[in-house]
This record gives sequence, C-alpha cells and structure tokens, in this order.
Amino acid sequence: MFTSKYTWQVRERTEQLSEDIKKEYKLNHLEVTLLENRGYNTQEQVDEILAPSEYNWQYMPNINEATAMIKKHLDAESRILIYGDYDADGITSTAILYDALRAENENVFYFIPNRMEHGYGPNYDFFEFEVVGNADLVITVDNGVAAAKEIALLRENNIDTVIIDHHAFADEIPDAVIVHAGYPESKYPFQELAGVGAAYKVIQALGLAKDEYLGLVAIGTVADIVSMTDENKFLVTRGLAELNQKMPLGLSTLLKMSNHTGTIDEETIGFTIAPRLNATGRMDEASIGVELLLADDENRAYEIASGIEELNTERKALVETIYKEAAEQVDESNEINIVAGEDWHQGVLGIVASRLVDRFGKPAIVMSSDFDVYKGSARSIEGIDLLGVLKKYPDYFNTLGGHSQALGLSVYEDSLDEFKKTITGYFNELNLNLKPVQYIDYKVTGDNLTLKDFERIRRLKPFGKDFNTPVFMIANQTVKSIRQVGKDLSHIKITLQELDIDIIGFKFGFLHSEVQSGDKISLIGRLNINDFNHKRTLQMVLMDARIDDLQIIDMRAKNEQNFSLIKSDDLFVTSEGNDGKENYFTYGDPLPIAVDTVVLRDIPYDLEELKTTLKGLQASKIIVIFNDKNELFFEGLPSKQLIEQTDEIIMNAKNGAIDLTVHAPHLAKRIGTSMRNLKIITDILADLSRIRLENGIVYKDEVQSGINIENSQYLKRLTTKIEAEAKLKMSSGQSMKDYLRTLITA
Repeated sequence: MFTSKYTWQVRERTEQLSEDIKKEYKLNHLEVTLLENRGYNTQEQVDEILAPSEYNWQYMPNINEATAMIKKHLDAESRILIYGDYDADGITSTAILYDALRAENENVFYFIPNRMEHGYGPNYDFFEFEVVGNADLVITVDNGVAAAKEIALLRENNIDTVIIDHHAFADEIPDAVIVHAGYPESKYPFQELAGVGAAYKVIQALGLAKDEYLGLVAIGTVADIVSMTDENKFLVTRGLAELNQKMPLGLSTLLKMSNHTGTIDEETIGFTIAPRLNATGRMDEASIGVELLLADDENRAYEIASGIEELNTERKALVETIYKEAAEQVDESNEINIVAGEDWHQGVLGIVASRLVDRFGKPAIVMSSDFDVYKGSARSIEGIDLLGVLKKYPDYFNTLGGHSQALGLSVYEDSLDEFKKTITGYFNELNLNLKPVQYIDYKVTGDNLTLKDFERIRRLKPFGKDFNTPVFMIANQTVKSIRQVGKDLSHIKITLQELDIDIIGFKFGFLHSEVQSGDKISLIGRLNINDFNHKRTLQMVLMDARIDDLQIIDMRAKNEQNFSLIKSDDLFVTSEGNDGKENYFTYGDPLPIAVDTVVLRDIPYDLEELKTTLKGLQASKIIVIFNDKNELFFEGLPSKQLIEQTDEIIMNAKNGAIDLTVHAPHLAKRIGTSMRNLKIITDILADLSRIRLENGIVYKDEVQSGINIENSQYLKRLTTKIEAEAKLKMSSGQSMKDYLRTLITA
C-alpha cells in the first residue's frame, strides 16, 4: 500500500444543467460533467465561464470622485506620485496607470517600495521624508486600504490621496478616495478584481484606456491568483488575445530569454512571466519590472530583461538552498512545520513555505533572523485557518497579518523557542492527521474520454482560482511499463495496459521503487495533449499516486535492490533463527496480523512454512529479496547412487581415517562430484546416523545396517527447498506476486 500525499475528493454534482443550456453552448459530456460537478448549473453561472461579461466602470465605488480628483491634478500639471507594490499585480498596476497619466502630465512619477527596507504598503517614514513637500496627489495601487495612519499623514499635509486596491479593509478605513470593487455597500457586480483590474477601471473612467493595457491586466490578474470567473475571466481572455497578437517589447524580450515559444496562456503567465516579475521585488527593486513593461528601446529592453533573468536564476538557487536547509529541520511526526534560519533571504520565505506544504501536506511557518525578531511567511492547507490560530497567541508577535492560507509574521527573538513549542503542541493535540485535499473533476475509464472530447475543454479556459485546471483520476489500473527519466532519474514515465494515456511525473522518480509492471495503481493529474512525431496523444502530468492493494516489491534481482526502502524496524522473515530480535521471525512462525512492511529476506525451506507465516497477513508492503547463498535449483541434489557410493567408501575406511579438512578435495574427486555436493552428502549421512563429524573427522556411527536414504529428514528439507526456489525465485515477478497473494488469502 502506497499512501497518497493528498486526500482525494471526487466532486459530485448537486444539480443538472438544463437541456437548453447544453444545446446553446453545444456542451459535450466532459464539459457538462466539469460544470455540474463545480456547481455551475444555472444560465447565469454558466455564462460567467463561457460568456463572461465586462461591467461598466461607472458602478465602481467612488470612481467618479477619484477621476475628478485625478483630472484636476492632471489639468493643473500637479506633481502626482503613483505608489505601487512589489509583486506582479502591483508592477502591472503601476505600469498601466503611469503610462496613461504620463501621457497627460509630465509631472507623474512612480515609486515601488523595497520589500526589505519599506515593507508592504505605504511606508510612514517614506511619506514623511520623501513625499511630503514633493507631491500634490498620491495614488496608491494594489495597496493602501489598511494604511489609515500613513494616509492620515498625507492628508495632514494637504496631499490629496486616491487609493486603488483590492485587499481586505482594516478596522479603520483611510481618509482618502477609495476605488475598490468590494468597498462597503458596493453595488459593483463583480467584487473580485485584482489591483490591476481596479486600476484599469480608473483608466477607463479617465478615457485613457488602450487595448495594449489589457495584456498587462491579464498578467497581474493571473499572477495574483484572484478568482478566475466572471469579469476576471473576461479581462484575462481579452488580455491573452492582446498578448498573442501584439506583445510589448520588454515582455517579448523576457520571454525569449526564458526560452518560451508558442502561444501565451495563463500557464505562461503563472509559470514564466509572473515568477520573473515577482523576482524583481523579492531580490532587488520591483521598479525595474515597471521599466521592462514600458520599455520602447530594444537595447534597454534587453538590458533589463537580462537583469531580471539573472535575478530569477538567483531566486531559484536561493529557494533551493533554503528549502533543503528548512526541510532538514522538519520533524514529520508534527502536524505543523515551523523552521527558522539565521540568514535566510526574506524575499523567498513564502515560496519555501509553499514548497514545505506541498511536500509534507501540513501548514508551514518559515522565518529568518532580522535583528531582534524572526520575520517570515506562513502557508496553510485547506480547512486550516492558520491566521486564526496564531491570533490566539498575540504576545509572541511583533507583526502578524494576511489571511487564513497565507500570511506574514515576525516573532520576538526571545520568544521563538516557546512559540515553536506552543504552536506545534496546539496542532499535535488536535490529532487531525493533516492532509491537504485535492478535488477531482473527472474519473477516466477505458472509453469515456477521447482526444476530441478533451480538446473541447479549451473553451473553459483560462483556468485559475475558483475555476482551476481540471484534475483527472485513473483508478486501479495495471502498470504496463514504468521507467525513470531525466538526467538525475528524478522523473517517471508510466504506461498502462487498459488506457492509452501516457503519464509523466516530474519529481516522481521514487515511484520506480514502489510499483512495478503488472501492479495496480491509482493516479491523479492534469491532462494535456502531447504532440510528438506528428502524433497527438493524451498525457497526464502526475500530481499524486496511490496504491490501495498490498504492495509487493520484487527485489530478487541484485540490480533491483533498493535497500533505502527497508527500515531497521520493519519485520524480517528468515530461514534461520532470529537471535532473539523482536522484529525477526523464522518461516513457519505466524506474524502479527497488522503490520506495515514485511521483508522476506531468505528463501524458505518449505512452501508450507511460508504459507503458515503469511496466512491472513494484513500488511501495507512486502519486500521480497529471497536471498540465498546456497541455491540448489540449478545444481540440484546429489543422486541416490552418489550418496550410496560415498557411504560405502566411508564404511570401508578405518574409523577416523577420513579427515575432511585434508582429504575432502580428494574424496570429492574420487566420487566425481563438487565440494558442495560432498558437504550435502556428509550432512545427509550424519542425519541418517551413518556417521558423525568431529572437528572435520568422519567417524562411523554405531548403526551399521543398510542405508535407507529416504529416511533423511535433511534430504527432504533440501528437496522442499528446491521446490520453494523454483516457485519463488525462478518464476516471473507477476507470478511470484500472485502466488504470495494466494497464500495470504488462503
């Protein structure tokens, strides 16, 4: 049995789509299943996905007041500062607003705070020493609604302020004109716009919108992981079309450096563009991201893109280093992982926390020393409100904020050990056996999904939060082939006997030791179309695997032996005595009924003894080695005539005259056999009380009647051992596994 990383939850429909909706959109069975299982059952709900709307900017709260204020300052050629944020949403928000306003007034500037120096959002000291006296209007984008104190400073100094944001409001609402789709008592039809979406609405209201801005709106929206439904879906769809038709120079240069070719979709943004823009804010100054997006000179675009690519490479290396150090601190027996370093880079701790959650399936808090506090990021799993838990212990924190699944914090240095002990203890006492949930959209069987069916779900794109890329499940199918691939063999490729779908598992190379050809396995993952050698086939990108049946790992061949799978506390079954070790058993001994891993180390002497040991066993895994230094199968046993001939020679010799330590080679040569067979023969004669051996010297026993070889129990044991070798060592892997299963259930 191989346990999955996630708890698999198959979605189930609560209502069915009407026939009218199916006909209107010409939905196939796959599209219908995906929509119904996700709760999109009404005309209005389906329209949000297949025909999303753009809503009139006039419905945005306070937008008329905001545009009036901005126009007043544009017309007066006032000094206008755009105060952005250091992530991709903030960078794109700043870029489009700056480009639009700068065309109307040369006295427009922008500033992106430094993550390390200024922190997130409006910075009081920066406003006091750099903005007061130097700006007439401040427009915050993708930040500001939780900064009442900082905004009050601007207002006290007669600086007008417009806040364009999408984050959660604090208890005190700043004294400013706030454009926010989710403003209290807002009537805007869709309240999940990203910061860049809200900024675009303001630009529309000013009459300064350009189609090219939509591409940047798509980037910021996808990167910020906001709801990919309704108007966001409309904006991203339009934006992707714009990017594929006409790419901004800087972005085009960046994509070339990342070796991206082909169509740009939401995955291009999520995995290529957004990480690089975010790297600017994590590793350096996010303002260079704005410069890149607005670049109109090829040389400058190349220079900036090169710098960003280097930052991203540095970021990835840092993440890898810190992640490895953090993972070494993890105690897997705990239900939350809290780790801390002395000099870990603050800009990547959120990524490291996410990777720890992905690997261990538990909430993670990652911190690094910063003067007298440990500052860091935390990530949770579905169903666990980590922020809510931490708020129960306010005395530990210098700062704490975010939301239930992702948050930032700083813990007082002298409280760190107690904090770790308290929070870890809290989670451990819950006994939740935490495991993240992965929802499954569609179960694939032999005939319910074709390439043509799958191609149709492109109409449901772009995917994202609240309408994620569909997850498919293949249940209990037989492995046809499995092999490790990649330079370090860290990836896996699997083909199945019953389904014509190839499976590729990145970083799943370990499965090669857990499952073999002929075994049953269940898989979940995302599907795509693999176009290779002009042949298009369905391919699953693996997310998780599970083996529900008893695992039998065949390690009989020396080149298949991976002893890292064996732990010192596993149960071992041997053909000899166990020397008093509690987890060692001898064939013929019954095992504890419910165990985790059983290692069949040696070949048993008798299949009946193996049957006795395995009968009724409830194990997760059996590792089969069946090692034996003295295999009998190929050489067989000495013949009856050879045994009788040896017996006659000994009976005719003087008592004690044969010293095997000296004469064994001569005796073996005389009877025409091997030293191995001579040893077997003398053991048989000793078993029959024909001889006794003392210090290698042969003495005739007292019984001198005729020899009856059939009475030798030792010979019978060797005979049954050959039968066991033939059944267990010489059979195919699948035959051996089937046989062991029959013994367990017999």
